[in-house]
Amino acid sequence: MAEQFSLFGDSVPKPLASTPQSKSGREPYSLFFSLFPTPEDAAEISEINGALLRAQGLTGKALLPHRLHVTCHDLGNFTALPQDLVDAAIRAGDALAFDAFDVMFDRALSYPSAGTYVLSGTDGTRQLTAFREELGEAMHSHGLRASRSFTPHMTLAYDRRVVAEHAIEPVRWHAREFVLIRSHVGQGIYDVLGRWPLAD
Repeated sequence: MAEQFSLFGDSVPKPLASTPQSKSGREPYSLFFSLFPTPEDAAEISEINGALLRAQGLTGKALLPHRLHVTCHDLGNFTALPQDLVDAAIRAGDALAFDAFDVMFDRALSYPSAGTYVLSGTDGTRQLTAFREELGEAMHSHGLRASRSFTPHMTLAYDRRVVAEHAIEPVRWHAREFVLIRSHVGQGIYDVLGRWPLAD
């Protein structure tokens, strides 16, 4: 059973198999490994997000706190998720042992091609990058492709206005677990297919 949460934060069990639906014509599901801040950290980031959006004159759609995350590896978009791919991803997650770590973003900017405004950084994301590399090795060992290209970031809002990269007061949070997510594209719904704690 997959753990599901929506834009409104309700949590209900849902089986992996479901009827594909997509209003946009795109594949209705995407699969990815991700890090989510704790609800407390997400609430603080959301407050900072509101202040940043106001300061930059952005009026687009801000992500709600429970949707704030960092995508570590994207496994693709699908009409229906191949079960063998999900199984291999879960085995890769099971194989990884990594300590909990801090993430710090000290820059913000727009990604014009995606129409997003994001948090980013360099020095404060070294452990995040190291975690992603080890997860990528675990994926390779279980027959999965893992891209080496990575720009650490957290999407804050969807807004087509372009804001140049700028310094911000550091945004810090503690990564305590990683998850395998099935996203219902365009619906703001995430199914948690696997969850792994990071060692304290």
